[in-house]
Amino acid sequence: MTLSFTTVCAWSALLSATTLSIGAVAHASEESSDTAQQIAQLRAANEALAAKVNKLEANAQAGSQEGHWLTEQRADEIRAIVSDVLADSNARTSLQSSGATAGWNKDQGGFFIASPSGDFKMNIKGQIQARWVYNHRDNAGLTGSARFKEDAWGFENRRTKIGFGGFVVDPSWGYLLKLIFNRSPGALSSGDQTYSNGNIVASIEDAWIQKDFGNGVTLRVGQFKAPYMREELVTSGAQLLVERSMVNDVFSTKFSQGIQLELGGRAGDPLRAQLFYGDGFRANATSVPTSSTAAAGGYGGSYTTSFSQNLTNYAFAGRLEWLGAGQWKQFNDLTSYRGEEFAWMLGFGGMAQSLRPGTDGAVSDATTSSMWGATADLSVDFGGANVFVYGVYRHVSLTGEVDTRGGESDAMDQFGAVVQGGYFLSNEVEVFARYELGNTDTDKFRTAETDAQLELNSTATAGFNYFFGGNKDVKLTMDFGYAFDSIGDFNNSGADWLQDGTTTTGDGRSNDGQWVCRTQLQLLF
Repeated sequence: MTLSFTTVCAWSALLSATTLSIGAVAHASEESSDTAQQIAQLRAANEALAAKVNKLEANAQAGSQEGHWLTEQRADEIRAIVSDVLADSNARTSLQSSGATAGWNKDQGGFFIASPSGDFKMNIKGQIQARWVYNHRDNAGLTGSARFKEDAWGFENRRTKIGFGGFVVDPSWGYLLKLIFNRSPGALSSGDQTYSNGNIVASIEDAWIQKDFGNGVTLRVGQFKAPYMREELVTSGAQLLVERSMVNDVFSTKFSQGIQLELGGRAGDPLRAQLFYGDGFRANATSVPTSSTAAAGGYGGSYTTSFSQNLTNYAFAGRLEWLGAGQWKQFNDLTSYRGEEFAWMLGFGGMAQSLRPGTDGAVSDATTSSMWGATADLSVDFGGANVFVYGVYRHVSLTGEVDTRGGESDAMDQFGAVVQGGYFLSNEVEVFARYELGNTDTDKFRTAETDAQLELNSTATAGFNYFFGGNKDVKLTMDFGYAFDSIGDFNNSGADWLQDGTTTTGDGRSNDGQWVCRTQLQLLF
């Protein structure tokens, strides 16, 4: 409280007048006891009033200094209040971000819809791959309808996918439903997308339910990729090159329907094991060739099939991985971005299945009866560079002995190997190279043209990735590949490698020297 100088003077005059009046009354009525008592009371009140006036005068003299102190104090208080308000605002923003029920959030896995309680959640993800391809094959010695154009080029939508995954009831009940829009409906039962008539149809890749029991134990049932070859298990959107290798296409088990138990794989766990039992696995190039100029056929597996199709007596697969350094999530892709820590992982896989005829009666000796396979792989991430190498072996048993170029055989011993690596020149540009080789052991059955050679694969590919703004979700990839051997059993239109021609004159001859140039723009969301 601050008083003006005029107010102080008024109070002083009033005090003086009161003092004089009291003195006069005391002198006139000195002998009256009542009057004396009143005078004493007035004197006490006067002294109290004087003390208050003295205090007010002291405050008035220090008024400017006191006002300045109050101003500084108030400013400090205002600053503190503003800081508290901003902190509260940030806290509310953070809570709003983590507790939002829909939108996009990196920590929530991208686009999502969730319940406020956190018991239900659905992520929406998509993939688009638009590709331009130029393929050159030699048609020397081919005649009639077998004489294809040497050069083919054009655009294709290699992959168009949308997936819905998350959990219900609580985070331990997971699910994934992934829809694909095929380039064609040509061979959906084979578990791949094969060019036929250019129509677009929708199908399903992943369709599974998973229960997490805690302590690194999960159980999955439905349709998904069996745990076998690492190159296949890494999603198509996280590959190093434009497409997976031809070796992978021949030996991988692709999608199957069944049940899988997974152990380990948590942060801090050095091991992860996956065991699968279910219906049959897709197996390319496991049938005896129908002619010397044809590629070996295969078994379609249980991709999008009913229980009564493509029967098996049993089908098992398993995979064991050892994380030597780094984190498990680093091996969700086949590259190593700058800034990542050093990591390496060693993996082993196995599969076995016995095929069962769909009808009773005699079965041809050339019919495939069973097969088993094994693979081993090593992945190393250097934080800006990567190396991935693996080998695979498969033994295929036939029902009986089949004539060959040198006698008879009831089996095929097949193998393949891949080595690839990449290096980031900058945050946006990554160069890469790959070499692959393989042998399906089927030429011995091509007895009509003994010089036909369609079982081998020896192919080198090199190129680069460009990540727009260093973002992983938009990537341009260009690569060039050259095949040193004829492409036959390893042909894969999904990888844009087509079957080379084989002449039927004399002992026959398979052309080689096929090359492919691919450019692909990929967008993920």
